[in-house]
This record gives sequence, structure tokens and C-alpha cells, in this order.
Amino acid sequence: MAISTITQSPIRRFNSVLLCGMALSIGWGIRGNFGHEYGAAFAGCLAAIVIALLSGRADWRARVLYFAFFGAIGWGFGGSISYMQVISYTQSGHGLSQWYGYVGLFYIGFLWAALGGAGTALAAVAEQKRLIQLFKPILVLFGVWFIQDLVEDPLVDWIQSDIAFDHTWSRHKSPLYWLDADYLAALFALLAMALYDLVDRNERNRLLLPIFGAMGAVLGWGIQALLKGLGLDQKLASSLTYPLGDPTYINPETGTVAFDPHNFLNNWPQWFGDYPQHIGWVIGLLLGLIVYFSRFGKFRDGASLIVYMAAGWLLFFLAFPVLGSVFFANAGGLRMTPPRSDDWAGITGVFIGAVLWFRQNKLLPVAVASILSGTIGGLGFSGIQWVKQLLMIPGNPRILSGKGFLPETDEFKTITDNWADWQHQNWHSFLEQSYGFVNGVAIVVALGFLATRIPVHVDQHESASTGRKWTLGVASVFVWLAIPYVNLVKNVEEWGKQLNPAVWTRVVDHQETSAALWDVPYLGRLPGIDFLHMTPTWWFNVTWLLLLLVFILLIRRQAREPLSIISMSWLGRGQLIFLVLLWTMVVGNFERALVDWSPQRLLTEWVITVNAILATLLVLTVPREREEFAIHLPESFSLFYRQAWMRAALAVAISGVLFLVTNRLVYNYPANEKPSNAIHTRFGLEADWRAKPNLKNALHK
Repeated sequence: MAISTITQSPIRRFNSVLLCGMALSIGWGIRGNFGHEYGAAFAGCLAAIVIALLSGRADWRARVLYFAFFGAIGWGFGGSISYMQVISYTQSGHGLSQWYGYVGLFYIGFLWAALGGAGTALAAVAEQKRLIQLFKPILVLFGVWFIQDLVEDPLVDWIQSDIAFDHTWSRHKSPLYWLDADYLAALFALLAMALYDLVDRNERNRLLLPIFGAMGAVLGWGIQALLKGLGLDQKLASSLTYPLGDPTYINPETGTVAFDPHNFLNNWPQWFGDYPQHIGWVIGLLLGLIVYFSRFGKFRDGASLIVYMAAGWLLFFLAFPVLGSVFFANAGGLRMTPPRSDDWAGITGVFIGAVLWFRQNKLLPVAVASILSGTIGGLGFSGIQWVKQLLMIPGNPRILSGKGFLPETDEFKTITDNWADWQHQNWHSFLEQSYGFVNGVAIVVALGFLATRIPVHVDQHESASTGRKWTLGVASVFVWLAIPYVNLVKNVEEWGKQLNPAVWTRVVDHQETSAALWDVPYLGRLPGIDFLHMTPTWWFNVTWLLLLLVFILLIRRQAREPLSIISMSWLGRGQLIFLVLLWTMVVGNFERALVDWSPQRLLTEWVITVNAILATLLVLTVPREREEFAIHLPESFSLFYRQAWMRAALAVAISGVLFLVTNRLVYNYPANEKPSNAIHTRFGLEADWRAKPNLKNALHK
């Protein structure tokens, strides 16, 4: 890379902004079909690859797989946050709920993009040695999470074997259920880092671990027994517990109390009520282990980053929806979307824990990029929802009613019929893809800011080069096989449900023997072999394992002697990585939708495909091998850090009011309008937490 007087980073060019925005838009559109953390990780991975290629920096391009790896992880976190009700709040017509909805969407978008920006910026800013060290604890974490996925449901089934429930609509009956949140992932993350630390330290004080744990368990058991003996256990429990609903709520149709107070869930894990005799020693055991690792833990190789993030998840979850809500029970607690998940609080803790770690480890530029990205992402989520509502104005029955048109008149029906197709487009897909584009712009702004302000990395020392080989192999498997697998494996269920729904339902509910699984129409049978009975998912898994085996062999060959198909240029390699991942997921997404095709899918699948074609053109033509721009190193990033927080605060304050006022002016909501059952509200007499709570003996909402 040549240094000149040109100060603008190539990332800031129009075509670069367009490409990065499209990459995340494509990923976000596909994410909408697959959902949750894995879908978001794919979108973030695409954008991170593009940023490395567009940067013009040879050191960033050589790290393109690290960008993909850490960018995907960063963007994945936000996928756990529930947001559909927050979107509905903005459409409710209830003023306070609408304002809350716009602010809530900003907050969710901020967290999502902030952690995505942090992961991408970490690959850009950190020394190569630190990035390589991070791989070991992260792989341990992935391994422990894999074990969690294997054992969690069987464990719950065993504990509650006398209760018939499924793991979706009756998940609140699980003894491990707690505010519908992913707290177990945070607990297992701490467990993973505890195991990593014990092996890494190799010190004799490891023998003290069971002693600390046993002492804590005994002390916890003793305190619980003492409280029970003094008759204080129930008083303490009631002071720290609140019902997840309103016991005084009156059914407007009957005029009577709607719900039995004993049928409400509460703010503690379900097993607290199922097995209260074990609360003391379990909490004591956990506290004993915390004391031990606080005293002796080293958490080297970046394991401390995972500890900060996981501990932040649990602390903020406890501080807000669990304990803090006790003082706000009459307002539904400190919960964003009751009765839905409270992962927002945990992800807040993850973000704050990460920022604290960055500051302590001299990685303040990562924190600055994170906040910049988060601010634009927050404006994107709330702003695109606002734009979507403005685009839905033509022929909108709600607006026509507000202007005095009577629904039973011919004029009303003529207008609504003419605009019916427009109103029934897949507007949620528009929201997702447009919001994804803004997230791409957020990454452009954040990383473009860093590209001309951090020094060029010189990653040539021998130890780093040795570690680099295996970490690049791991990152390659992660990008080309792991990310597609965790998303595309969900297609198997979709095929089964659409092609033969009756058989698939019996299979999923375990009402058929293994022989009956052959009835699934797309599952082949090997001639003359009667003992090989595998579910469709296992056929998919076996195929993917074969791909993994071949991939490992190719990586080993590449390490010894470069394959001819692999370019010697990191720009060329990055382009190949991007295109393989992009089209694998575009094709997989299309075949997922094909079995349940409808005209509305055009706004999603056709647009995604066209965008992918254009992105292919751009990724091959926009980045250039040689770029010229100047790098000016600031004395400190402290001022940038403070300014970033000030901009974030102004953005949420101004946007919330602007979006609320303009929306209400356009839609002209009646002052006494009552939301329909399809619309959610956070506040008011008919707020969701009052009128639509989750109940012990009902399906989960």
C-alpha cells in the first residue's frame, strides 16, 4: 500500500458503500428466513469480508478470514433479541407505546450493530498475536455450547418426564425456563472459560476448586435451612418475586378478573418453584466457584473477553428484568417486550462487558467503531420501520377511516381494492433488507473511520506465522461450512413440513418408529440394506461431514503446496471466499422458499438474487490491487470515544420524537382508539403484559 496525500479511504467511495450495504442487505434478507443468531452471523460475515477487500490496506486483506470469523460472531449476538412486538408497538396507535417502540427499535438496532461493528473492528485493530490467541478459548466455547445443545433437551425431558410438553409452545414448563431468555448460553460460556483456565494454568491451586465449591454449597444450604427455621424464607421469596402479569386485570368482555393469580409465571427460573429445596446449595455452589476463580483465575489468551461478556450478560439480566422489575411490577417490570424474551438485557451486558475489556486492553479504537456502528444501526432499525409505514400510506384502510371514509361505502372499497396488492406486499422483508443495507453503511462508516487512523500491521514474526496457519484453516471451515450448515440444516424441516406435513408432524412428535421414517418422500433407501434408518436431518448431516472431511484434506494440501485454484493475492482469495459463501446461501435460501412458493416471495427471493448478481459484479470490479491514501495517527481515541457516545444520545432522543410525531400526523389515530388483537402495546390498560400474559397452563405466546 502506497502512502500519499489522499486522505479518503477507498471504503468511503460510493461503489464501496453500495457493495457493503448490499452485502449486509442480502444477508439480512436471508437472515429473515433462517432467523436468530446464525442468520445474523451470515449477514455480518459477508459485510466483514467486503470491508477487508475494499479497505485498500494489504494488512486488512491478509486478515480477510479473521474479519469474516470475528465479524460473524459479533453480528450473531443481536439475533437473540426479540423485536417483532417492538415493531408492532410503533403501529399500535397508542402514543406512549409508539414512542417506546421507536426508541426500543433504536436500542435493539444499536446493540446489534454495535457488537457487529466491534467484532469486525477487532479483526482490524488487534495485533495478529492477540487474534490468534483468541481462537483457542473461542473454540472451547463453541465445543461447550455444542455439548449444551446435545444435553439440554434430554435433560429437561428426564427431569420432567411426568409432564408432556413440546420445546416450543410449552417451553415455559421446562424447569430451565427463565423469562424466555438464553441465560444458559451465558452460564455455559463461563463454564467453558473456567475449564479453559484450569487447563491453561496447570497450577496446584486447581485442587482448591472442589473445596471452594463444596464450602459454598454447604453455606448456601445452611442459610436456606436457617431462613426456613426462622420462618423468613417465604417472606424473602415474596419480596424478590413478582408475577408476570396483572392479577387485577379485568376482562373487558365479561367484566370479571381475567386470570387466576396462581396461573402466572414469575421472574425466577421455573425450577425454583418445582424444586425449591435445592435453591440454597445450588446458589451457594455457584458463588463458591465465583470466589475461587476471582481469586485464582488468570483467563489468558483472550479468555477474559468471553468472561467479561458472559458475566455482563448475567449481571444485567439479574439487575433489570429479574430484580429491578420488582420495583416496577405495576408497569410490567423493567422488561422490553413482555411476555416475550428478555435477552435484550443480557446483550446489553455483553456490549458493556466488551467495551470495558477493550478499554482495559488498549483497544479503544474498537470501542469507538462499535459505538459509531451502533448509532447508525439504531437509526436504521427505527428509521426504516418509519419509512415502511410512510410507504404503506396509499390505500391504507386505517388512514381512510381517519379521514372520514366509511368502510361500508363504495368509495372506500374502491380505493382499498385498487391498493390491495400494494398493501399486501411482503413489507417485513422490505424492512429487513433495507435495515440490512443501513447496517452495511454503519460498518462502512465505522471501519472507514479506522482505516486512516490506525497503523499498518506488520504480522511477520515466526510465532505468529505458525499460529496463523491453523487459525486460517479454522476460519475457512467456519466461513464455508459452519455458517452455511447451521442455517441450511433448517431447510430439512421446512421440506418435510411442506411436502408431507402429516408424516413430518408424526416424525417430529416421535409418534412413528424408525421404520416409519422411510415414509418421508425425499429420503432415499439404499437397495438391500434394511438396517440403515436415518432421519432426513441425519442424511443431511452425513453429507455435510463428507464435505468437512474433503475440506480438511484440501486445507492440509494448501498448507504444503498451494492449490492452483487459490489465488496468491489476498484480494483474489477474499473474492473467492465471498462468492462461494454468498451463492451457497442464496441458492439454499431459494430452495427453502421453493417448497412453499407464493407471489409475495418475489419481494424477498427475487430481490435477493438480483442483488447477489449485482454484488458479484461489484466485488470483482470495485476493489483494486493498489490503493493510495494517507494514514494519520491521532494522539488518542479518547475524544472520539466521548463524541461517539454524545452522537448516540442525540440520535435516539431526536429520532424517537421525530418518528412518533410524523407517524401520528400521517395516520391521524383517534384519541380513544383501542388496538386490535393483532396489534401489541407496551403501556395502557390493554398492554400485552396485562391482557396477553404467558400462563402456566396455556401455550407460550
